[in-house]
Amino acid sequence: MISIHKQQGASILEFIIVIPILLMFIVLVSEVGILFYTVNALNKSTQDAARFLSQDSASYNTRLATAENLLRYGSPNATGQPLLPEGNNTSKLVFISSTAANHVTISVTYQHNLIMGTALGLLTGLSTGGNLGFNNTFQLTASSVMRFTQ
Repeated sequence: MISIHKQQGASILEFIIVIPILLMFIVLVSEVGILFYTVNALNKSTQDAARFLSQDSASYNTRLATAENLLRYGSPNATGQPLLPEGNNTSKLVFISSTAANHVTISVTYQHNLIMGTALGLLTGLSTGGNLGFNNTFQLTASSVMRFTQ
């Protein structure tokens, strides 16, 4: 018979080996969830801005600033928190709008930074032997095309 006291050290060693892998999976799932939320918010706000601009073709140029506020803050006024992290930073969130015949097109590019920064990329590179590593930023894009109602 093996004594239980001799096995206690083995369970602690197993725990020490397994816990970094479990923590990496938890952080990775959190990062992917935040990334999906950001993509969804970017798509929805782009559609809202395009819908607002498509309401009146005659006042398109005067409505651009309000549409950009809808994109950044979710409201016509530039008040409150941005929908996306650092969404009020013009270098991170680029808003391009154009018209053609009876359509309005909005294209938005957003630079998404991972919450863990470069640590997650370094950790995946380390755990895969350097074969799989990624940057700490992703370029997310959204676009919407709508027909002018008037």
